[in-house]
Amino acid sequence: MLVYSAEEEEAFFDQIDQVYVLAESDDTEAAEALLLEIEGQIPDPKEYCSVGVIMLDSIYAFYEQTGQLEKALPFFLKETEFLQEKIKTDQVKGTVHFLTTGAIYYALQDLDQARVYFRIAYELGKKKIFADSHPDFLFIALAADEDFEDFKRNFVPAEEGDDEGEELTDEQQDLMDDYCEKGNAEMDEEHYAAAADWFAKAYAVLPEPKEDWEATGYITASLGDALFSAGKFAEAKEQLLIANEFYTAEEANPFVLLRLGEACFELGDEKQALEFLLRAYELEGAQLFEDDKKYLKFLKKHHDI
Repeated sequence: MLVYSAEEEEAFFDQIDQVYVLAESDDTEAAEALLLEIEGQIPDPKEYCSVGVIMLDSIYAFYEQTGQLEKALPFFLKETEFLQEKIKTDQVKGTVHFLTTGAIYYALQDLDQARVYFRIAYELGKKKIFADSHPDFLFIALAADEDFEDFKRNFVPAEEGDDEGEELTDEQQDLMDDYCEKGNAEMDEEHYAAAADWFAKAYAVLPEPKEDWEATGYITASLGDALFSAGKFAEAKEQLLIANEFYTAEEANPFVLLRLGEACFELGDEKQALEFLLRAYELEGAQLFEDDKKYLKFLKKHHDI
């Protein structure tokens, strides 16, 4: 098992982030070249590398985003070929790769091949592996031959956006939880820069678009808190604004508002500092300011509270 060190993981996620930065700036050719360079640094099978699942997920996400899913197929076929051999004698972690391979064939409208991989996925993970997938996938896996032939004759490809409600894979969830746990442990020890690194890694696990994931609020709030505690106020504000936008869509988070106000204060933006601090005070009261009274003193200087 090739286990990346913390430094190697950080470099890996930085490179993956750069792929999406290039893609979003419409430099798809450079983004693809970097993606393939990163992939080439990770030996096959990806099952035996601690970032292998993320690498394959990134390949799928990139080619899906750019409308070139057929280019993702060889990477998944190589992995699933290995996994099919390993299954004969041992358990495998990457069972979701069979589902993804089937999803690629489904998108390419090769339903017979999609059925092959959906059936393997079902054998390994039963219905739970299909829980957040398009309902066609499970039907294709379980349908009788006659029903499947009828399905093919009447097949209409899924429209973009039909995969709403997607969730993280078990591997992604475990990785994110592990990084957050390590980040919280570093916060308890007051190792704030180290904590920020762990939370940044957890955030990198979330597929694009990140704002669609429930974990975005918690992770960006935690990352902003760690950066603030490390004295990196501008970086903290950037993350806390993301968290605040996420929470405000439903219910404002007093702690995020507090940290935002404090970061703005430290950056010399008193107008914004007062706005966020007052909103935090209105939601939670003076007890929210117990750890550092200077921000409450500043607020009281400008508002009759």
